Amino acid sequence: MKGLDDELGPLLNKLEKKIKRRRLEKNKRKEMELVPEKGFSEICEKIILPVMVEYKKFLETKEESVLLNCAIEKSQQLVKGITFELKDSNPISNYRARRITFFPRDGRVHIFEEGTLGDAHPIEASYAKNEITEELVRKRLTGLIKEYVDKLLNSLK
Repeated sequence: MKGLDDELGPLLNKLEKKIKRRRLEKNKRKEMELVPEKGFSEICEKIILPVMVEYKKFLETKEESVLLNCAIEKSQQLVKGITFELKDSNPISNYRARRITFFPRDGRVHIFEEGTLGDAHPIEASYAKNEITEELVRKRLTGLIKEYVDKLLNSLK
């Protein structure tokens, strides 16, 4: 046994140290990956969701007369995202729903707009977390609604 320990012991000790080092590095990476998601969750709860709810409530007061529906949901397509969707329930128009989704990626917050009327290409923008303000969210939601309503107005001429 002594001969094996002398011959293989240092090599196995080296392997053991490398394995431990790798585990530590992997655990550190996991911890770092979880932190950005937590940061996004806080931004979502404190800034994005309250503004979305405010806009939804406002649109619900107008829903019966202007035939616009609004929904807020967790994004199915983009992991960890939150989506604000605007739909027209007017039977004479055939416009697709308009969506804006906020989601985390690579330590930043991305905004993905889909269903742009007359254009099949989605729009995506990326912001540092500190750039996501109530004002920015309001501006994006207002722009989404204005564009949608303008298209509806033009179609009803």
